[in-house]
Amino acid sequence: MIDIYQQPALAKGEQIIAAPTLVKKLPQPLRRFIGNLADVERILVGLDLKPKDEVKPEPDKK
Repeated sequence: MIDIYQQPALAKGEQIIAAPTLVKKLPQPLRRFIGNLADVERILVGLDLKPKDEVKPEPDKK
């Protein structure tokens, strides 16, 4: 975890230009999640921690 305000050089080295940003390096492929991380199901699928077919579709918000 990098606090970009306290360690801007590390954030620059990782090419982080927005916050929040989650970077998964290993196992490959490299993946970046930028912005709202509130959709936990989507993040878990993106990290390959949960198969796509287990994710329930979000109900329509009206």
